[in-house]
Amino acid sequence: MTRKEWLLAAIFTFATIMAWVISDVFHARSQVEVSPKLQEVIEPINPNFNTDSLESTPSP
Repeated sequence: MTRKEWLLAAIFTFATIMAWVISDVFHARSQVEVSPKLQEVIEPINPNFNTDSLESTPSP
């Protein structure tokens, strides 16, 4: 490859990397707001199991 071809390849590589970095920054900066209803749905459930309710049910 000639010196001009190396320079052209370096410019295209630099432009590709810069476009990648800029798009990644834009993607990272975009924030999605979660609606209050959705926030309520995705809250964690209580991990403690209520065994008293199982003991009070009649067995077959």
